[in-house]
Amino acid sequence: MPPPRPCCDEPASRWRGLRRADCPPWMVLGVTRWCGQDYPPDSGATCGDVSSVGDIVISSLRPVEEPPLKRRTFVVASVTTLLPLGACAAPPQGSFTPAPIVPKISLDAGEEHDPTEPFTLAVTKGLFEEVSVTTDRSKTIEGSYNEDLTEWVYEGVLDAGSLHTVSAKAVSTDGTVTEFKQEFTTEGREGSGFGVADVTPVAEGETVGVGAPIIVTFTEGAPDRAEVEKNLKVESETEHEGAWRWMSDSQVIYRTKEYWGANQTVTFTASFGGVFLGGDTWGEEDHTAEMKIGASQISRAHIPDFHMEVEIDGEVAKTIPISAGNGEKYEYITASGTHLVMEKLEHKVMVAPGKEEDDPDYYETPVDWATRINASGEFVHGAPWSVGSQGNANVSHGCLNASNENAKWFFDIAQRGDPVEVTGTERPMPYDNGWGYWVMGWDEWKEGSAL
Repeated sequence: MPPPRPCCDEPASRWRGLRRADCPPWMVLGVTRWCGQDYPPDSGATCGDVSSVGDIVISSLRPVEEPPLKRRTFVVASVTTLLPLGACAAPPQGSFTPAPIVPKISLDAGEEHDPTEPFTLAVTKGLFEEVSVTTDRSKTIEGSYNEDLTEWVYEGVLDAGSLHTVSAKAVSTDGTVTEFKQEFTTEGREGSGFGVADVTPVAEGETVGVGAPIIVTFTEGAPDRAEVEKNLKVESETEHEGAWRWMSDSQVIYRTKEYWGANQTVTFTASFGGVFLGGDTWGEEDHTAEMKIGASQISRAHIPDFHMEVEIDGEVAKTIPISAGNGEKYEYITASGTHLVMEKLEHKVMVAPGKEEDDPDYYETPVDWATRINASGEFVHGAPWSVGSQGNANVSHGCLNASNENAKWFFDIAQRGDPVEVTGTERPMPYDNGWGYWVMGWDEWKEGSAL
């Protein structure tokens, strides 16, 4: 809302010729200061005496008992003709009601407005009390007032091919209100082809874990990261705090501050249709994806304890004896940090990463019930050859070895996005190793936003 109007915007002609008994209630007893001048009560002045334009001389020895003037409202629909006021003529006998001062509001946006051009709402004979501009895409357009509240201007870029509704209210110096409403449509723009190519982890019928990120890949590099990001929205059934972080011009990832609430639907929307995205790029079409969050399944493995505890919806469902990385080489140390389940494979051949077949450290080992927890090759998997060490020694190349029975149980319940919190080793996991986004602190994560 604009600030209250100053006293000096009251035109002197409004009260010229009125008797003291007809003065409005804001004209008070005794010495009255009006627009910077003092007038003593014995001056003999009436509320109609004028010393200069904009100055009203008043004096009354008693308060006025008439009620204050009522605000009169005019809805802009037709032209109103006002009768002129007599400036210096002798006042008629009895009561006198001056004609209202009706504000006039105008909009300079045409029916097919160029979305890249500014538009202005202006008022004469009054000041704006409020202005609201909304679109058929549920957006609110935020403009700015000039200093004297007679203009409202929007100088940004509007959505192309969109209907805009302008509503405004203005008030004159005598309290008369004009209400204004008008619509205009912006010209369409041909999309450049920029859009959403993929959203992960979102698959038909899939339920994901409470640590799941939203990984959005675009069809091409974003022309302006900020313009693209401000048109991305994530909504959940339970309250959450989250932020985007750009991995490259063509990929951005959304992560929450805390794990998602369990058993809910999260909706991602990219509102790109007809939207200016920077450079000479206009969005092609909107994109929506739903991600189903399942039970809260959080696993915790403190490597020196040789066990992994699996908690489901706040209750410990199973404690699994494990054998982690043996630490003989740095690459054989299981990385500490919050991992996320990324994929599940009933059968997999584990191959020594970066090693040639003639290398003495090269190996190929087939395993069952392999649940991947990072991109560099760490899995929870069945390892019947190390059952004797599980629960009391770390003998693996970095994976979390379990019995086939326990590995299958974990495999069966695991959801992509389930956290596996690993602690107790000197090897930290990089945040960009697979879905290791929870390794990064929240404040640092937010710095990756373009907004």
